[in-house]
Amino acid sequence: MHLGCDVTTASSSEECLRVVSLEHEVVFMDVCTGLDGYELAVRIHEKFTKHQDRPLIVALTGNTKRVTKENCMRVGMDGLILKPISVDKMRGVLSELLERRVLFETV
Repeated sequence: MHLGCDVTTASSSEECLRVVSLEHEVVFMDVCTGLDGYELAVRIHEKFTKHQDRPLIVALTGNTKRVTKENCMRVGMDGLILKPISVDKMRGVLSELLERRVLFETV
């Protein structure tokens, strides 16, 4: 919101899947241990019939293991951002992401 964006929050994967729509340009999701975030990404892909209609999907994680990045790419996420995230970092991330349509930090 500090960047002038309309923001919708969801407290669970189920809620996210229920509320995500064509109005959303980007979905940021926390990816912790386990497959919840990865499964959510797959289900968002399934929800939208055309790739260009679905929002970009970006993982937020503090995990610097290479397998995390590989798993994000495997399930079709469009990017991965390492925590911590500041408002300035998010401004740059959003700008690059919306311009290039993909963003993976070096992990």
